[in-house]
Amino acid sequence: MRRAIGILLLIVGGALVFYPQIEKIRYDTEQQKLVDSFEQLGQTELIQQLSTSSEEVDTIEATSDKGQQVLTEGVTGIIRIDSIDLEMAIFADATPNSLSKGAGIVDAKKQFAVNNVGLAGHRALASGKQFNRLDEIRENDVIEVTTAVGNLQYEVTRTFVVHKSDVSVLEDQDKPLITLVTCTPLGRSNPPDRLIVQAELKQ
Repeated sequence: MRRAIGILLLIVGGALVFYPQIEKIRYDTEQQKLVDSFEQLGQTELIQQLSTSSEEVDTIEATSDKGQQVLTEGVTGIIRIDSIDLEMAIFADATPNSLSKGAGIVDAKKQFAVNNVGLAGHRALASGKQFNRLDEIRENDVIEVTTAVGNLQYEVTRTFVVHKSDVSVLEDQDKPLITLVTCTPLGRSNPPDRLIVQAELKQ
């Protein structure tokens, strides 16, 4: 009996130790699928616009892979930050479901390259997951956003911390901005503050 309990405790302990890394691998795999699927979908749409008639487009859309359509539902773009090795899908809203998969647009009415677009993202204890490394970003780092419109590059101008009730950071300004928002400090339950990274659109 004692031996069985000991083996069970070892199994539980091992699961607790390795769970964050297993979760990270699963997340990275799903994230790469979202990124690849969105980019492939964008390329397909561009080819259709340039080289097919409306009837041919209807045929292609009718025969397209159903799994891909489900996978990209709600995805409006991809965000990349090379300085922290981040590549993540952007969803059209910031619902719990969206934030469990990637970054979410806080105010869906705002447009990239026009407004100050707020992107919310979770942080997790697993290294490199979601906005986990956002505190490593420095001024002049480049944030790339890919949407159906094209590729946009933003240059980081400042990083700071505000209280979670301070939404003034999302107000539009003279220049098009992107504002990344995540909880801080990392690992604290229901943290009161938000880490903010703001970047201006590069001309």
